[in-house]
Amino acid sequence: MSGPESLPSSTPQPTPTGSIFISYRRDDSASDTGRIYDRLAQEFGRDNVFKDVDSIPFGVDFAQHIDQEVGRCQVLLAVIGKAWLTPRLQNPDDFVRLEIESALNRNIPVVPVFLEGVTGPPPRDQLPQSLQPLIRRNGTQVGHDPRFHADMDRLIKRLREDCLRQPSRPIQPPTKPDPTYPRFSFEVVTVNPQGQIINRKQASAAYQTVDLGQGVTLEMVLVPEGTFMMGSPDREPKRENREGPQHQVTVAEFWMGKYPVTQAQYQAIMGNNPSNFKGNHRPVESVTWNDAVEFCDRLSKKLGQPYTLPSEAQWEYACRAGTTTPFYFGETITPDLANYDGNYTYGSGPKGTYRKKTTEVGSFPPNSFGLYDMHGNVWEWCLDHWHDSYNGAPADGTAWVTGGNSNYPIRRGGSWFFSPGGCRCACRDADNPVNRYGYYGFRVVSVPPRALG
Repeated sequence: MSGPESLPSSTPQPTPTGSIFISYRRDDSASDTGRIYDRLAQEFGRDNVFKDVDSIPFGVDFAQHIDQEVGRCQVLLAVIGKAWLTPRLQNPDDFVRLEIESALNRNIPVVPVFLEGVTGPPPRDQLPQSLQPLIRRNGTQVGHDPRFHADMDRLIKRLREDCLRQPSRPIQPPTKPDPTYPRFSFEVVTVNPQGQIINRKQASAAYQTVDLGQGVTLEMVLVPEGTFMMGSPDREPKRENREGPQHQVTVAEFWMGKYPVTQAQYQAIMGNNPSNFKGNHRPVESVTWNDAVEFCDRLSKKLGQPYTLPSEAQWEYACRAGTTTPFYFGETITPDLANYDGNYTYGSGPKGTYRKKTTEVGSFPPNSFGLYDMHGNVWEWCLDHWHDSYNGAPADGTAWVTGGNSNYPIRRGGSWFFSPGGCRCACRDADNPVNRYGYYGFRVVSVPPRALG
C-alpha cells in the first residue's frame, strides 16, 4: 500500500470544537464509510464524529429525532457511492433524505463526499426538490487505495479550516455504564498507516472475576450487543475470498475472557499443562480443539453454568470492538502492539521484533471492549465448522455448525509464529480438531444475565 501524500503527525492534532455527522446509505457505501469514519475519529475523537442514527428510541418520531441529532453537528458529510441514488430518495421518510434536508434547512454545511467511480452529484432532475441545493455544494473525492489517505488528508484539512471553528453544539452524552458490575479502566491506542500512535483514549468495561480454585481466577469482560459488518472488503490487503462476502450480523451481549486462557487457568481445570513455553501467565498452547471443548465442559460443570468457545461471529465482533479497519488499532499493526513475526510488515507498517514464543497475556494494548491479545500471540479456536465463504452464514451471531466441514473447526487471530496479515480482524482459518501446535490456544465465552459462577 502506497503512503499518503501528507502523513498525519505522530502527535494527535488539537481537536477542534464542533462535530461531524456522516450521512450514507448502508447498501451503497457501508464499508467505505466505515474507513472514513475511522480516519475522522482518529483525528477528531469518536465523540465528535457521528456515523448515523443507529438506535432510535421506541415510540418517538424518527424524523424529529434525526433532525435533533443533525442539529447537534457543525458539518454533515453526504457520502455518495454508485448506488446512492435510488427511488427511496423520493420517499419523504427516507433516512438519508431526512438527514440531508435537516442540515440544509438549518444552514449547516453539507459536503458531498464522492466515492470511487463517482465524479459528481446526480442530475438535478433526479433529486427531490428539497435536495436539489446539494448539487451546488462544493464536494470532495475519496477514492480507494492508494489514494484514500491522501484524499482524507485533504478532507480533514478543509474541515479544520472551513467547518469546525465555530462553538460546538451539545453532543449526545455517552450511555450510562451498567451499575450492576464493577468496571476496569484501560487505554486504547490508534495508529496511522505507518504504525505511529496518533491517538490515546481512556475507556472502561464491565467485568466479573470467577474463582477457579487453587488461588486462580478467570476475568470475564461484558461485550455489549451490537451490529457489525463481518468479513473484509474486497480491497483490504492480504484479503482472501474466504473472508467474504461481507454481511451484517447482530450479536447479543455476552461475557468473554479478558485474555486467552492462561496456563494457570488450564492447569486448575484440566490438571495438566501441555504448553511448550511455560509460564503461569502465558496463554496455554499446544491444545487441540477437542482439548478446548473439554476445558469448557469441565468449567461449566465446576461453575454450574455454560461456558463455550466463541462463535466465529462473536469472536470477530469482539475483536473489532466497533472498528472497521484491518486491526482494531487501525490500518496497520506493529510488533510493539502485538506478538507476531515482526520480520514481516502489513501495509506501510514497520518491521520489528520476532519474539519466537508466546508473551504473557495483557502485554499489549487492548481494544475498546477491554479485550487483550485478540491480534497475535496464539490462534484461538472457535465453535464453527469450516465453510469456504459466508454465503448462507447466520446473521444472529450464533455458531455455524450446519453444513461445511465439521472435521475442520475455525481458528482466529493469528499468532507469534505468523505474519501480521494472519492477525487481521477478518482473517479466518481452520485445522483438524486433534492437531496441537505451540501457537494454538483459545478463550471462553458465557452469556448474561446471570452473575458468573
